[in-house]
Amino acid sequence: MTTLTLTVTARIEETHDVTSWRLAPQAGALPPVLAGQCITIHTDMDGAAHARAYTLSSSPHDPFWQITVKEVGRVSHHLRQTLWVGDSLTVDGPFGEFHLTAEGAMPPLLLSAGSGITPMWAMARDLLARDPAADIRFIHSARSPQDLIFAEPLQALAEAHPGLRVTHVLEQAPAAHPWQGRLDAAMLRELAPDLLTREVYLCGPAPYMAAVVTLLRELGLPDAQLHQESFGLPETAPASAEDHFWLTLAKQGKRVKILPGQTLLAAVEAAGASMPFACRAGVCGACRCTVEGEVERQSVVTLSAADIEAGVVLACACLAKGDIEIGI
Repeated sequence: MTTLTLTVTARIEETHDVTSWRLAPQAGALPPVLAGQCITIHTDMDGAAHARAYTLSSSPHDPFWQITVKEVGRVSHHLRQTLWVGDSLTVDGPFGEFHLTAEGAMPPLLLSAGSGITPMWAMARDLLARDPAADIRFIHSARSPQDLIFAEPLQALAEAHPGLRVTHVLEQAPAAHPWQGRLDAAMLRELAPDLLTREVYLCGPAPYMAAVVTLLRELGLPDAQLHQESFGLPETAPASAEDHFWLTLAKQGKRVKILPGQTLLAAVEAAGASMPFACRAGVCGACRCTVEGEVERQSVVTLSAADIEAGVVLACACLAKGDIEIGI
């Protein structure tokens, strides 16, 4: 993973609450990237350093990197208020295991909701740059027409490439819109009748992901054909300092408090200890470590079945359910 200082070369207001920034190197070329991968951006806010991981919405064939951010928290609000053309930004990356499979795989079905469209937009353009006649089904879910991200460029891309078929499923839509409500089994059967012969890529908010995974499995899609990335970790209720477990850092000889709902990484940092990390979103694998004790994994994106059996977790996406020990 590389640390770079990039310059904002363009700022694009995609919707009422979504902004894209194009980032270019101050010298030299950008590192190679796979469509679907992420970068971590670093920013100072209220005198404190913050890091957030964002999937690149740019294609690997673009001469710039682009992040597309929905305003959902303090950091994203800060970026929309303060990050303008000409500003510099420190980033790490690229990283992430959510990307297209090898050449010759089954044709893709891209399923996204909300800002989960960002990796799919990158993937679709990457595929079409390499094969203009690629067979792609793209189904994106949003609340309303006003919440559609990349709607116009996506339509233009589909008009230029007949193999790309795009459908928007809207919860609140004009009466004439054919696909209303939430994506369900009947819609999937009609929009992707060849579902079982496709590689499925899925990204969106956690509730959407859970519902669609259930649908896909009910329709018989093998897990080996499903590739997924959750946009944001589930929120947990805050706990009081009196309610805590003990977290032992085996190699550092430290024992620290960890609250219910607090990630392992957050507890380590709060205690003034250290461990590797990058994305803070459960997608890059930089903070993987072994654990003894009962935990709740919020993400297993980069973990194999063997890793999970061996007690490997992602510290930024793991909650303690009792006293635990980690191998750092």
